[in-house]
Amino acid sequence: MSRTTQFVCSLAFMLVLCGFTDAQTTANVIFKVAVVDKTLNLKNVPKFPLVLRKTDDSAFVEQRISTSVEGAATVALPAGSYTVSSEKPLEFEEKSFVWEHNFKVEAGKDSIVELSNDNAKITNLTASVAANISPRRRITEEAELFKTLRDGVVTVEGELGAGTGFIVDDRGLILTNQHVISKSTEIRVRFDKQTVVRAKLIHEDPERDVAVLLANLSACKTCRALKIAENTPDNPPIVEGERVFAIGSPLFQDKILTSGIVSKVEKRAIISDISINPGNSGGPLFNLDGDVIGLTTFGVDAGSGPGISGIVRIEEAAGLLGKAREDLKTRTALTAELLPTVPEGTFPVETIKTRIEASKKFDQKPYKDDIKDYQINYMTPVFKFYLSEKDRIESMKDRDKRNKDKGTTTNSTVDRYRDLRNWNEYAGELRPAVEILALPEVAASGKSLLLGVLTGVASQGMIMTPPNYKFKADFYQMKLLCNNQEVTPLRRQKVEFGAAMPSYYKVKTRFTYAGVYTYPFDVFEPGKCAQMQLQVFSEEDIEKAIVTNVTELTKQRIWNDFSDFRQQAIKP
Repeated sequence: MSRTTQFVCSLAFMLVLCGFTDAQTTANVIFKVAVVDKTLNLKNVPKFPLVLRKTDDSAFVEQRISTSVEGAATVALPAGSYTVSSEKPLEFEEKSFVWEHNFKVEAGKDSIVELSNDNAKITNLTASVAANISPRRRITEEAELFKTLRDGVVTVEGELGAGTGFIVDDRGLILTNQHVISKSTEIRVRFDKQTVVRAKLIHEDPERDVAVLLANLSACKTCRALKIAENTPDNPPIVEGERVFAIGSPLFQDKILTSGIVSKVEKRAIISDISINPGNSGGPLFNLDGDVIGLTTFGVDAGSGPGISGIVRIEEAAGLLGKAREDLKTRTALTAELLPTVPEGTFPVETIKTRIEASKKFDQKPYKDDIKDYQINYMTPVFKFYLSEKDRIESMKDRDKRNKDKGTTTNSTVDRYRDLRNWNEYAGELRPAVEILALPEVAASGKSLLLGVLTGVASQGMIMTPPNYKFKADFYQMKLLCNNQEVTPLRRQKVEFGAAMPSYYKVKTRFTYAGVYTYPFDVFEPGKCAQMQLQVFSEEDIEKAIVTNVTELTKQRIWNDFSDFRQQAIKP
C-alpha cells in the first residue's frame, strides 16, 4: 500500500472513530490497475494517480489517490455512485490508456474496482512518442523520482573532506553531516561541475553528526528544496523491509543514485543495505514517496558480501533546522559570488608517458622546494603519477637496460604505465589543475639530542640515547600570491597522515596535517606574474607566514606539462 493510500485510509478510519461518519454507511473499495502486454502477461501499474468523484453528491470533495508498488489502492468511501478516472494517460507499449469508470458503493459491503484493457480508452501513440518507450524495460520509481529530486542535492566541500548535502529551505539552508565540514575555515557548496559558491556554518551537532549550512542559491536556477518526511504514529515515514534510495554527489562525479532495503529502524538511526560510497556522506535518503527520511552517514564493508549502511534519521536534525530558520529572520544573505572551478576536459595520458620518457632520469627539482619546516611539492598530473609509480617505472627501465646489455632485442613485456588506465576523469586524478602540497618536515627534538650527547659523555661515547623524532610543525593554511594579489584556490584541503618514527627506544606513529591546495594551471604561465610567492602558515603561529618565491624554472616546467592540454582545449 502506498503512503498516500495509507494516509487516506487512516483519515477515513479516524473519521469513523470520531463520529463524523457512520461505519455502517461506508465500505472499503480496492482499486486495481493492470494491463496486458503483447505477450499476454498481466502487468500491475505502480504509483499510478487516480481521481475519485461522487456523482450523486455535489458536496463530496474530489479525492486523489495513487496505487501502491503492487498496483493497488484501498479507500473507505460512503455509499453512493462514483466515477474513478486516470489523472494522466498511461503510456505502455506504443499505446495510451485512459480510464473513466463508473461504480457504486453499497454500505457495509467491500468491493473491488479493476481498471484494465477491458474498460480503458486505448489509442495508438504517435511514432515519435512511441519511439521513446521501450517494451523490454520498465523505468523504476527511483529513476523517475531521481529526475526531479537531484536538483535538491549538492556537493559540500570542507577542508578535511568532501561529502553531499541537500537543500531543505528555498532561502538557502542545506543539511549535511557534521564530520564533512568539521574544523573547516572555509566551506563551499557545488551545485554542478562549474557552479560553486561559499557557504557558512549556521549550527552543528557533532554528537548527532548533523550540520546546517547557508548558501546563496541564486546562481542555481534549477535548485529546489526537498520535502522532509513527517513522522506520525499512524503514518511512519519508513518501515522495515521498505525500499529506499539515496542520491549522492561525490566531488568528481555527477549526482548518482543508489537503492536498497531498510533492514532495521532504530530510534535515532536507520540500517540499510544501500551502498554508501565515498563522498555520499550527508546526502538524503528517500522513501518511495520522494520524502527525505534520513542523512546517509557511514558504510561498513562486509568483506566479500554486501555491507550495511547507517543513516541518521531526519528527526535528529529537526532541532538544529528549527534554530537555523529562526536565525534567517535576522541574518544577512550571503554573497552570490561564483568561485573558480577546474576547467573542462581531461589531462592527456600520452603527456605523462612523453614527459617521463623524455630523459634517462626524471628531473624532480623543478617540482620541489624546501623551506623552513615544510617540503613543498608542485603536483602536476605528470609529477603526481611519477611519485606514485617511480619505483616500478625505474625498475622496468633497469630491466630493459639489462636485457639490452645481454643482447636481448625485446624489452620488458610489462607495461610500466599500466596504472594510467585507473587515472581517469571519474576518479578525478587527471584533472587539468595543479596541487600544491605543503608537507611538514621531521626532525629530532632538541631535548632528545641533548640527552643523547649527555648519555654519550657519561658513558665515554660507548652508549648514545636514541633521538626522539617529531614533526617540525602542523599545517594551518597557505596562500599563493601573484603580484601581491592572492590567487583563489579551486580547492582548500587539509589531509591528516601518520608516520612511524623512532622515539628513544620505541617507535611511535606521529600524526599531523599536510596542506593540499588546488590551483588553475594558467596562473603559472611564464611572464604572467612578475612575482609569485607562496606563504605557508603553521598552527603554532597562524599570523606569521613562512615565505618562498616560486621560481621561473618551476613555472616553466608546470606550463610545459600542460602544453598538450592547452592544444587540446583550443581545437574546434
